[in-house]
Amino acid sequence: MKLSVCLAGAALMLCVGASGCANNRDLIAKTSIANRSDVFNEVVNSDVQTEKAIIDFSFAVKSNSYYLMGTYGKHTEPPYRVHLNIDGQVTVLDAEPNLEDRSPVDSKVPESGIGWKYQFSKRIALAPGKRRLTIALPVDDVIVEKEVELGSGENFVTVTPIYSRRNLRPYKGQNFTGGVNTLEIKVD
Repeated sequence: MKLSVCLAGAALMLCVGASGCANNRDLIAKTSIANRSDVFNEVVNSDVQTEKAIIDFSFAVKSNSYYLMGTYGKHTEPPYRVHLNIDGQVTVLDAEPNLEDRSPVDSKVPESGIGWKYQFSKRIALAPGKRRLTIALPVDDVIVEKEVELGSGENFVTVTPIYSRRNLRPYKGQNFTGGVNTLEIKVD
């Protein structure tokens, strides 16, 4: 009797957890579809147009997919990407990861250990003013939305990952091996 009650409780918690993830995935899918194409243009050179707001977007994250028999696997299906949505226009950022070893493992350094480091960057030109910025990481099932004020000239948008907490040693505390929990967005 006790065992069946415990199994029923575990199944209920699993369903609640899975339904929360599904809601985030639906929201990520919805924000990854472009409604507009007239909000921004990607800038390839370093020219700064005075009447435009230029966003220098940068985001570095460390991740690992698996470790099996001496091999560190990276995200290939699906690949690790960032979906950037500004007022309904979407761009997808790709990056080629580098294997990074920050040993020894330190519980006070969230990116300590061996894993894949992704460095995303994009330069965008758009009209200055208030903008709704949505950043999604489909692999980690994370989506963050923030309203930002952009002035004329250069604006630096820096995104910092806040990793999930791990309870097992040696990664006790916040660590990249637990995945990204949320994102901190800073505009300068």
